[in-house]
Amino acid sequence: MRYRDAMHSALQSLVTNKLRSALTMLGVIIGVAAVIAMVAIGNGAQANVQQAVLALGSNLVTVSPGNQSSEGVRGAGAQAALTYDDCKALTLDAVPAMTALSCEAQAGRSNLSANGQTWSSQVIGVTDRYPTVRDWPIGLGDFFTDSDVRLYSQVAVLGSSTAESLFGAEANPIGQQIQIRSGFAKTIRVLNFKVVGVLSSKGQAFGFFNRDDQVLVPLTTAQRVLSGNSRLSNITIKAASADLLDQTVQEVTDVLLVRHRISDPANADFTVVNQNDTLSALNSITGTFTLLLGAIGGISLLVGGIGIMNIMLVSVTERTREIGIRKAVGARRRDILTQFLIESIALTGSGGIVGILLGSAIAAIVSAQSGILALVTPGTVAVAVGVSVAIGVIFGLYPALRAARLHPIQALRYE
Repeated sequence: MRYRDAMHSALQSLVTNKLRSALTMLGVIIGVAAVIAMVAIGNGAQANVQQAVLALGSNLVTVSPGNQSSEGVRGAGAQAALTYDDCKALTLDAVPAMTALSCEAQAGRSNLSANGQTWSSQVIGVTDRYPTVRDWPIGLGDFFTDSDVRLYSQVAVLGSSTAESLFGAEANPIGQQIQIRSGFAKTIRVLNFKVVGVLSSKGQAFGFFNRDDQVLVPLTTAQRVLSGNSRLSNITIKAASADLLDQTVQEVTDVLLVRHRISDPANADFTVVNQNDTLSALNSITGTFTLLLGAIGGISLLVGGIGIMNIMLVSVTERTREIGIRKAVGARRRDILTQFLIESIALTGSGGIVGILLGSAIAAIVSAQSGILALVTPGTVAVAVGVSVAIGVIFGLYPALRAARLHPIQALRYE
């Protein structure tokens, strides 16, 4: 029996029982759609995380106070601190693998006022190479200079959202004054800062933190005038390339160990991590999340496969006499086996195609309505198709073998 004839006979049998075939395919359709939609959401979450990390800058090495261990951060006392002197010690001679670095200190959230408007925003003290390190260009005006950092100048660079909230969407804030309320040493002061620049828009990070809502001031000004705290929140170094990240980490670690008079790196009171390590850790988390979602959808596919086996066994019982007649006129076991396998694969294959379309539609709707990125990849589609066909073969094999092994005389006598 030729495969074309076997396929024609199998499809004819499926068309004859349209409702039963449709209901049998429904389990596969739901399972494939669930896998496609859930894995798409997982892929979207992974892409969002990568985008958020890379938006912070490329080829970054971050130094934070405290030694990060598996149990958490330890060494958070007075000796677990980074200072501006630590930052200035990381020169190009000491760390040849880097291209630039930025020292950063959180000055806290402060109340701002300008142009008759008030706003609350995060104030951060940084050094003049911040835009280079963070790959964050200036939208209007200029960034403050190293001279401003050394002279404790009261100048500010605004995030785009902060500038719009204080001055409006159309106004040019360059050269304007803003007032920042400073509240350290039990006194409240209102200090005037001149706006010298506005950062270009970067949007939200990790879906909830608006990076455009901040005020950047010279590091020294933030430490001595606003917060009264000489410690740094972190030092961010930009490596020359991704291949030099590990080298940069080692060079920075060596310099800081000498400065902090620590002989054993395990006792370091600081943590140095590179961007690739952060991405790998986050990708591992989102990958596990995606795998879990895919496994939930896979359970639906398993249930659909059991339903196909059940229907195929019923089909074999109903067509026992037909099988006996075909064997009596010369059909071989292989012919019967092929026909029933084709029927099973046709059911799951058709259900898989419809499930892919349905799952893609669900992913698109979720993405459009909720703003959650749902990414359908060719690999996900290929796996869904392959799994649905494999289910057709696996769960259709036993009914097909049972049909092929029927004795023709017993089949003809079956009532």
